[in-house]
Amino acid sequence: MKFKYSIIGLDAKSMSLLNSQLSQLDGYQEVGSVENPQELLDIILSVTPNLIFINVDNYQDQNFTDLMNIINDLYRSFIQKPLLVALASTEEQAYDCIKNNFFYYLLRPITELQVQKLNYKLRSTSIAIANLPKKICLQTYSDYRFIEIADILFLKADNNTSEFFMLDNTKIVAYKTLKHFESVLPESFSRIHQSFIINQNYISRIHLGKSECHLKPIKQRLPFSKSYRNVMAKLASNLSSNSIS
Repeated sequence: MKFKYSIIGLDAKSMSLLNSQLSQLDGYQEVGSVENPQELLDIILSVTPNLIFINVDNYQDQNFTDLMNIINDLYRSFIQKPLLVALASTEEQAYDCIKNNFFYYLLRPITELQVQKLNYKLRSTSIAIANLPKKICLQTYSDYRFIEIADILFLKADNNTSEFFMLDNTKIVAYKTLKHFESVLPESFSRIHQSFIINQNYISRIHLGKSECHLKPIKQRLPFSKSYRNVMAKLASNLSSNSIS
């Protein structure tokens, strides 16, 4: 796997050193690094790196809490969730980051050994992602039902149960909430509404004006709510960039 990365909030000298260390490894491409920590969200929206190094020493007290709120909101709302690496001066601050959705941390001054350990963890995680389960098990007492994840079109909430709408036009009821399945399904599934999770692989149209998402091959139209508009706009942009226009 190749990693597009950005560095946020390091001075030019430290940024150059980290870039140099990463350049010694295969598969790393620097995009859009900035010294100003306030440009974090701008970087995510504009160049969409999948790995971001953040100098958390820039954030103290309330500012650090604000950063954690931004990160948590990012992981609730964004389709593509970049891996975050904290650059910290103390282990205490680094551990606070790990508890708030950061993937890893590097203690400053950053050494070559630390970067190599990060690279190993990234590669190991990439292998794990590549080997994700292909089926999901829906269990009801002693009844075990196995369905192909790739055959799921969308899920719909029905009180405390979830309905799976499948590629073959069948519907399967699972006795767990939509929130549960949101947490266990792969990232190709996106929550677009309080009542719906969709499989991105079957999107044929996203109409931002009408707040609708169309799914093939059943020509199903699903609404998305205002709170998920940014998610859908980002998803439309990502799908567009991977299509011929």
